[in-house]
Amino acid sequence: MGDFGKFLLLKHLFPTESIATIWYLYPDETHNNDGSHKVVEGNSNLYRHCHSLDPQMSELFHKIHQRDCRHIDLFEELCVLENGHYFTESILGDGEGYRSQWMERAIEFIRSKPSNVVCIDPDNGIEPSSISKLSTLKQGKYATYVEIESFFTLECVNHLVIYQHFHRQQSHDMQMREAKLKFERLYEGRAVVTIIRHNPVQARFYIILSKPTEILEPIRSLEDRMYGPRAFFSILRAMNE
Repeated sequence: MGDFGKFLLLKHLFPTESIATIWYLYPDETHNNDGSHKVVEGNSNLYRHCHSLDPQMSELFHKIHQRDCRHIDLFEELCVLENGHYFTESILGDGEGYRSQWMERAIEFIRSKPSNVVCIDPDNGIEPSSISKLSTLKQGKYATYVEIESFFTLECVNHLVIYQHFHRQQSHDMQMREAKLKFERLYEGRAVVTIIRHNPVQARFYIILSKPTEILEPIRSLEDRMYGPRAFFSILRAMNE
């Protein structure tokens, strides 16, 4: 479900842009149920809802799940995003400096397309303040602020989309507002910050940094997916709205 929501968002926000998805590819964790909510016909309510939003994409995901695997090569093979490109190297590797080298290859991948939109997809989102206390293995679940800056400042990139996982210490609304305020401070005068919540099943949100010269109109792009009790996405609004 998470992949379906991510690609639905990218497809309808950026219908004509070249999009690079940077997978922070991490070893499978068979103990969790992150992939248990699938867009398949057997899951009738979920399938009907997804099909009503985007029949073409829901049918492609049904084909993917029929193969009984979530191999990311299938997203490119089946052309889930017509204008999509995928960087699929593992975030974990041997040798000192591997992650820096991984980052250099990811940047070269973006430049080679070139991609106007970059979506970074770490398992858990952005590095927590306690990341220095984590093992190198666990650090692979997060994107760092240095990496975010490196992606955003690429000349070809107009929009950077960042996946963020909700934690349990604060309300979802508070986490989204704090993220918006933090990135508005970090990128003051350099980026317009948009926060979009993915609502179904396992809630998550996306932070979008847009160059000031680029106009992003999420309300118009996602209008029929944002309203009603089963809205797929919602946009964080100002406190006074």
